[in-house]
Amino acid sequence: MKRSLYFSLALGFLLALAACGGSSSPSNVIHVTLTDFQFSPNTFTVPAGAQISFTAVNSGAVEHSFVIMKLGVQVKDHFTDADMQNAYWKQLAIEPGQTITDTFTAPGEAGTYQIVCAEPGHFEAGMVAKLIVVK
Repeated sequence: MKRSLYFSLALGFLLALAACGGSSSPSNVIHVTLTDFQFSPNTFTVPAGAQISFTAVNSGAVEHSFVIMKLGVQVKDHFTDADMQNAYWKQLAIEPGQTITDTFTAPGEAGTYQIVCAEPGHFEAGMVAKLIVVK
């Protein structure tokens, strides 16, 4: 009897915890932690055309960046200068230990936008995320 009670409590706790993470409801705030070599979280949902408050904390040991590509543009093999021309919005040179804040206007067109770190080798190491813009 006690065992099933503990199991039920643990299961309920895990389900509640899972429900709290990864919300798909849009937010006007992006708070991201940059580490070697990932964005955490790695998915952001924002309302189309809204003013977005952006905070990035570089908890890694090397410089990082946060580059949102234009809709329909995907970095394929590695990030190049040509890719930079297709950036929708960017924060470059975020130093280790640095916290930066900024604002930007979310794209007006709904869709999924690729986010990459433009530092050499970081895209190849898997430092990618996505921005989901909803109407």
